[in-house]
Amino acid sequence: MLEKIFSSGTLPILNKSMDAATLRDSVIADNIANVDTPGFKRTEVIFEEKLKKVLNDESNNVRLKLTDPRHFQVGGQYDGADLQPDLVHVTGESYRNDGNNVDIDVEMAKRTKNELYYDSLAQCMSKEIQLLRLAITGKG
Repeated sequence: MLEKIFSSGTLPILNKSMDAATLRDSVIADNIANVDTPGFKRTEVIFEEKLKKVLNDESNNVRLKLTDPRHFQVGGQYDGADLQPDLVHVTGESYRNDGNNVDIDVEMAKRTKNELYYDSLAQCMSKEIQLLRLAITGKG
């Protein structure tokens, strides 16, 4: 019974997104650690573009009949099983003569942005669990 609740809808998507943000944090930390390594090429995590594609894919959505033009269409129950982040090594650019392409200021800004992204995902996850608790127990 519980696997049906937790295997479809928002929670798996939030879980995958949090996993991708955790991976991105690790990759950014690796980039920062190698800022002075000659020839090091930075790595990026590609996830949000894939997530947007999956969420906009009509085959993943169950369409509901709308009885009023002011109603919103509700998406289907996608479990996100095949949604995985990609790691991409950025090799085409270099800021320095030693071949290293890590800019510490850019990486620190990306890290801050990723921390805010992760925190917002964690808040969304918490709210989803609160809604489930409310639906099950009738108390908040």
